[in-house]
Amino acid sequence: MLTMESPATKSRTTRPASRLEGIIRAPLDALAIFAAVVVVVLPLIDLATARLFYKPIEGANAFVDELILVLAFVAAALASLDKRHLSLGRVEGNGEGKPMRPLRLAFDSFGDFVATTTQLALFWASLSLVFIGYEPGDSVWGIPIPVFAAIMPFSFFLMALFGIAKAGGREAGRAIRKTGALLGVVAGTVLAMSSIVNLTGALFNATPAPISSLAAAVQAFVHAGIVPLVFLCIFAAAFGAPIFTILGGVATLLYVASGGVIENAPSEAYRLLLGGSISALPLFGLAGLLLAGSGAGKRLVAVFREFFGWVRGGEAIATVLACAFFSTFTGVNGVTILALGSLLLTILSQSGMSEGRARGLITSSGDIGLLLPPSAAVIVYAVNAQFSYKAGNAFDVTQLFIGALLPGLLLVFGMVGAGIVLSPGKKSGRVRQGFSARRAFGALRPAALELLVPLFAVVLFFTGFASLREIAAFSVLYIVIVEALVKREFDLKTLIQVLRKAMPIIGGTLIIIASARGLSYYVIDSDITTTFSTWIQSRVTSPIVFLFALNIFLLLVGCMMDLYSAILVVSPFVIPLGIAFGINPIHLGVIFIMNLCIGFLTPTVGMNIFLASYAFHKPVMTIVKETLPFLAVEAVVLLVITYVPWLSTGLLSIFGRL
Repeated sequence: MLTMESPATKSRTTRPASRLEGIIRAPLDALAIFAAVVVVVLPLIDLATARLFYKPIEGANAFVDELILVLAFVAAALASLDKRHLSLGRVEGNGEGKPMRPLRLAFDSFGDFVATTTQLALFWASLSLVFIGYEPGDSVWGIPIPVFAAIMPFSFFLMALFGIAKAGGREAGRAIRKTGALLGVVAGTVLAMSSIVNLTGALFNATPAPISSLAAAVQAFVHAGIVPLVFLCIFAAAFGAPIFTILGGVATLLYVASGGVIENAPSEAYRLLLGGSISALPLFGLAGLLLAGSGAGKRLVAVFREFFGWVRGGEAIATVLACAFFSTFTGVNGVTILALGSLLLTILSQSGMSEGRARGLITSSGDIGLLLPPSAAVIVYAVNAQFSYKAGNAFDVTQLFIGALLPGLLLVFGMVGAGIVLSPGKKSGRVRQGFSARRAFGALRPAALELLVPLFAVVLFFTGFASLREIAAFSVLYIVIVEALVKREFDLKTLIQVLRKAMPIIGGTLIIIASARGLSYYVIDSDITTTFSTWIQSRVTSPIVFLFALNIFLLLVGCMMDLYSAILVVSPFVIPLGIAFGINPIHLGVIFIMNLCIGFLTPTVGMNIFLASYAFHKPVMTIVKETLPFLAVEAVVLLVITYVPWLSTGLLSIFGRL
């Protein structure tokens, strides 16, 4: 099952466990927060100078690109320190101090082994990249590029170190799990032997013969056993190995087996994170997390209640709109449920809706805004799709945002309708207050500044006044000013605490994207997608049948993989098929993203189901049962969007963007 921090473990995972851990954390926190501040402020200064004086700051974009890399990897190291990486295993802390069954202990130790193996292999690969991947004169503002790139091996080493130190937590049998993690150090070093060959060649102009021989033997061994090795790596995901280590591990095995260069994995991660659109992700995520850390959630819910609470299902409407607002910005699945779940449950219960239906509505609406701008999912899909489409079929992020707008609104309206239908009617005996413009605008006044955030983002983006990164930076700075100076909910100490809590979440997301890109590059470069596309076309000839089968397949993918790794790893297989069957690129992208969103609710391992289980302290199967009516509604909306392409392409045709 997909896991992340639960409320029950929050205090433990965010509080330093020892003085030594606090000492280690302090410089990492400082570096991550420094990088975050610069990537917010510098693009806005650059935008101002470009617009006012027609003279942008030379090298500013390149410097921000490099700091995004620093932010991503330092934050990922903090996620390891806090054990906050997304995984398919059980929640950390379950059964702490209790004896473990030998078989389970063995499996968990294997998960630790695979995780450390991948981290060490990527440490050596990225360290080699630092020395062989850049020209001597490459620099930004006089700082050599390898200095920035060195954050990758440094962070991979820290992640492995933290993983070893925290293996098993306080569970009985932790010594065995630490041993498994330590063995991964040896295995990862051996697996990356070809990178060590390149590294020694770069440093000493020669490689000792034993190292070269061992590298050749490792390549032959992995090539011969690639299928079972990949299977074992994927199998480790069920026992706590973080998802990014599974993606990175599979990519490393494939590069080694094919005789390729393992350095391609960190190199592609570097290239992806330095892309202008992708670099907006951590900033939009930070904007959403800052809102979630303030009182904005309560104010926004109050606004929606006052404007819609006088009609049947008004509280349900408020719930769906609040979830759409937050999930659009955070880009991190589950934050909305964890941040607003308790508040929304109380409101819905007070309206007369049963707690079961209330939990089902909140859980099902947890990612309702992922098709609406400035959704991170749309950005990642659009950027990755550019690697798969030919020049004639290529599209940009703006086109996909326009195409996803109507489907996104239809999904919101569908959930609003479901909430209204399932809300208690007049027979419940509850008397609703009539609409009061005075109360409504009274609630709007304190929340107006927060409600302007998405409006500013949309206007700036579609007018072309600012880039996605500049818009994201503006959103963060605007929210900080509003919450700190206007609302006075953040003083400097509180703001730093919110930033510290946000960094592991941002790092955990970005490291998955970075790791998935290395695997995605291998899939595209090795032409596996063409072979797969040809095989499917020989068995499926109807576009209607293809779209139906695609929906089923993507729903399964969505319940087994996180959003970003699914986009980066699976879309290269799907896009060639879409081209072959004549599916419009924008239409295909909308179908792809929406399927993954619904997949988070699909039993038995949909991510939102488990996050809701943590947030509401209810058994998983109870949450599954409660979400089924809403899952059915989303499935109907999906079918409508799938077989009515105009919903995805109509606005583009009107605006002449297709």
